[in-house]
Amino acid sequence: MNWQALFSELLIFVTVFVLLYLNGHSGLRKKPKVKKGQIKVACVGDSITYGFGISNWPKYNYPKQLQNLLGNDYHVANFGVTGSCAGMFTDLPYKITKVYNKSLEYEADILIFMLGSNDSKYQNWSSKEEFKEGYLSLLETYKKDENIKIYLCTIARAFFSEGNKTPLTNYKIQPEMVDKIAGVIREIAIENDYPLIDIYELTADNYEWFSDDNTHPNKDGALAIAKEVCRHIKNEDC
Repeated sequence: MNWQALFSELLIFVTVFVLLYLNGHSGLRKKPKVKKGQIKVACVGDSITYGFGISNWPKYNYPKQLQNLLGNDYHVANFGVTGSCAGMFTDLPYKITKVYNKSLEYEADILIFMLGSNDSKYQNWSSKEEFKEGYLSLLETYKKDENIKIYLCTIARAFFSEGNKTPLTNYKIQPEMVDKIAGVIREIAIENDYPLIDIYELTADNYEWFSDDNTHPNKDGALAIAKEVCRHIKNEDC
């Protein structure tokens, strides 16, 4: 056996894994370890919640930055799944993921719910009515505990790359549908009396908060989202 070659391959594997992890591409997350008396905050969402593509992901994903802002009285858990959708008739329904089950087992006191970006993809979008049905069906599963506080988040804006002449951004996101879905989520919040955190409005004019793919927030964008979520939870500026 060529031990030198084996070691070189192992070193390459470890290096690639570390790079993937540090830049939010691994899909890994720490298992929640909640201290007695902490208020549990579940951040449910897609790659924007997870922190896909953020440099130094363990430090700068938005749930981690939210944890820093809220302090030790709270425990914030990241239940973001890259590529996931609110709807069931999509290429990756959040409801079929293992992370979804973990988010239920967490038994959150506060739910920060931000899904819909991937529903805007042409292969996933069917109609406003179908989106609302899937969105509300998923949301209802978190209401087994009547005391849970639920905040709905509109999805972040998606920007076109310079010179892009197609109706799609990166990852086949349709910006016009992102606009529409943000409006639908506002409707859902009003119709069902949920507090709304308008992430679309927050990010609409802040192109500099996004990474090179024009779809995922960078660490500054993640911080802005964390501050807005914190402001609603604490009812004060963070």
